[in-house]
Amino acid sequence: MLHSAHRPYPRGARVAHLLREEIAAVLPRLHGMSSGLSPLPPSITMVDLPTDMRSATVYFSLMDGPDRADTMREVLQDHAGEIRQMLGKRLALRRIPPLHFVYDARFDRGAEMAELLAHLPPAPEDLP
Repeated sequence: MLHSAHRPYPRGARVAHLLREEIAAVLPRLHGMSSGLSPLPPSITMVDLPTDMRSATVYFSLMDGPDRADTMREVLQDHAGEIRQMLGKRLALRRIPPLHFVYDARFDRGAEMAELLAHLPPAPEDLP
Protein backbone atom coordinates (compact mmCIF):
# COMPACT_ATOMS: atom_id res chain seq x y z
CA MET A 1 0.00 0.00 0.00
CA LEU A 2 1.33 3.42 -0.96
CA HIS A 3 1.59 6.18 1.57
CA SER A 4 -0.29 9.35 0.52
CA ALA A 5 3.02 11.24 0.14
CA HIS A 6 3.94 8.88 -2.71
CA ARG A 7 0.94 9.68 -4.87
CA PRO A 8 1.69 11.08 -8.33
CA TYR A 9 0.37 14.52 -7.44
CA PRO A 10 -0.90 16.18 -4.26
CA ARG A 11 -4.45 15.94 -2.95
CA GLY A 12 -5.14 19.62 -3.68
CA ALA A 13 -4.28 19.13 -7.35
CA ARG A 14 -6.51 16.03 -7.53
CA VAL A 15 -9.41 17.87 -5.88
CA ALA A 16 -8.92 20.90 -8.18
CA HIS A 17 -9.05 18.61 -11.22
CA LEU A 18 -12.17 16.90 -9.87
CA LEU A 19 -13.84 20.24 -9.16
CA ARG A 20 -13.08 21.46 -12.70
CA GLU A 21 -14.69 18.37 -14.23
CA GLU A 22 -17.72 18.42 -11.95
CA ILE A 23 -18.39 22.16 -12.26
CA ALA A 24 -18.29 21.74 -16.05
CA ALA A 25 -20.78 18.88 -15.70
CA VAL A 26 -23.28 20.84 -13.58
CA LEU A 27 -23.17 24.09 -15.57
CA PRO A 28 -25.52 22.89 -18.32
CA ARG A 29 -28.19 22.37 -15.63
CA LEU A 30 -27.56 25.85 -14.27
CA HIS A 31 -27.52 27.20 -17.79
CA GLY A 32 -31.12 26.15 -18.38
CA MET A 33 -32.26 27.93 -15.20
CA SER A 34 -30.63 31.28 -15.78
CA SER A 35 -31.55 33.96 -18.30
CA GLY A 36 -28.12 35.59 -18.00
CA LEU A 37 -26.39 32.77 -19.82
CA SER A 38 -26.03 32.47 -23.58
CA PRO A 39 -26.86 29.43 -25.70
CA LEU A 40 -23.34 28.20 -24.98
CA PRO A 41 -22.39 27.65 -21.36
CA PRO A 42 -18.91 28.77 -20.29
CA SER A 43 -15.98 26.38 -20.46
CA ILE A 44 -14.19 25.75 -17.19
CA THR A 45 -10.50 26.07 -18.02
CA MET A 46 -8.90 25.67 -14.60
CA VAL A 47 -9.57 25.56 -10.87
CA ASP A 48 -6.94 27.04 -8.58
CA LEU A 49 -7.11 25.51 -5.13
CA PRO A 50 -4.62 26.60 -2.45
CA THR A 51 -3.10 23.94 -0.23
CA ASP A 52 -5.51 24.73 2.62
CA MET A 53 -8.45 24.18 0.19
CA ARG A 54 -10.48 26.93 1.89
CA SER A 55 -11.54 28.58 -1.38
CA ALA A 56 -11.42 27.78 -5.08
CA THR A 57 -10.84 30.17 -7.95
CA VAL A 58 -12.69 28.87 -11.00
CA TYR A 59 -11.44 30.18 -14.36
CA PHE A 60 -13.85 30.14 -17.28
CA SER A 61 -13.80 31.10 -20.94
CA LEU A 62 -16.52 31.87 -23.44
CA MET A 63 -16.73 30.51 -26.97
CA ASP A 64 -18.26 33.76 -28.23
CA GLY A 65 -15.53 36.01 -26.86
CA PRO A 66 -15.04 38.38 -23.95
CA ASP A 67 -18.00 40.72 -24.56
CA ARG A 68 -20.19 38.96 -22.01
CA ALA A 69 -17.44 38.03 -19.54
CA ASP A 70 -18.52 40.45 -16.80
CA THR A 71 -22.18 39.46 -17.08
CA MET A 72 -21.31 35.77 -17.09
CA ARG A 73 -19.04 36.15 -14.06
CA GLU A 74 -21.83 37.87 -12.15
CA VAL A 75 -24.33 35.15 -13.07
CA LEU A 76 -21.91 32.40 -12.06
CA GLN A 77 -21.04 34.16 -8.82
CA ASP A 78 -24.75 34.67 -8.05
CA HIS A 79 -25.26 30.90 -8.51
CA ALA A 80 -22.08 29.82 -6.69
CA GLY A 81 -24.02 28.55 -3.68
CA GLU A 82 -26.30 26.50 -5.89
CA ILE A 83 -23.29 25.09 -7.75
CA ARG A 84 -21.69 24.15 -4.41
CA GLN A 85 -24.88 22.33 -3.39
CA MET A 86 -24.87 20.37 -6.66
CA LEU A 87 -21.21 19.51 -6.13
CA GLY A 88 -21.92 18.42 -2.55
CA LYS A 89 -24.42 15.88 -3.84
CA ARG A 90 -22.06 14.60 -6.53
CA LEU A 91 -18.73 14.46 -4.69
CA ALA A 92 -17.53 12.54 -1.66
CA LEU A 93 -15.79 15.54 -0.12
CA ARG A 94 -16.24 16.62 3.47
CA ARG A 95 -16.44 20.27 2.45
CA ILE A 96 -16.89 22.04 -0.89
CA PRO A 97 -14.86 25.26 -0.83
CA PRO A 98 -16.44 28.62 -1.69
CA LEU A 99 -16.18 29.28 -5.43
CA HIS A 100 -14.89 32.52 -6.94
CA PHE A 101 -15.28 32.87 -10.70
CA VAL A 102 -12.74 34.67 -12.90
CA TYR A 103 -12.80 35.14 -16.67
CA ASP A 104 -9.79 33.47 -18.33
CA ALA A 105 -8.65 35.82 -21.09
CA ARG A 106 -5.70 33.68 -22.22
CA PHE A 107 -7.65 32.26 -25.14
CA ASP A 108 -8.77 35.72 -26.28
CA ARG A 109 -5.16 36.90 -26.37
CA GLY A 110 -4.21 33.85 -28.42
CA ALA A 111 -7.00 34.52 -30.92
CA GLU A 112 -5.96 38.19 -31.17
CA MET A 113 -2.36 37.17 -31.89
CA ALA A 114 -3.46 34.68 -34.54
CA GLU A 115 -5.55 37.40 -36.19
CA LEU A 116 -2.60 39.82 -36.19
CA LEU A 117 -0.26 37.22 -37.63
CA ALA A 118 -2.75 36.35 -40.36
CA HIS A 119 -2.73 39.97 -41.56
CA LEU A 120 1.02 40.45 -41.70
CA PRO A 121 2.47 41.06 -45.15
CA PRO A 122 4.34 38.12 -46.62
CA ALA A 123 8.04 37.92 -45.84
CA PRO A 124 10.37 39.07 -48.63
CA GLU A 125 12.07 36.28 -50.50
CA ASP A 126 15.51 35.38 -49.20
CA LEU A 127 18.21 37.09 -51.26
CA PRO A 128 21.35 35.13 -52.23
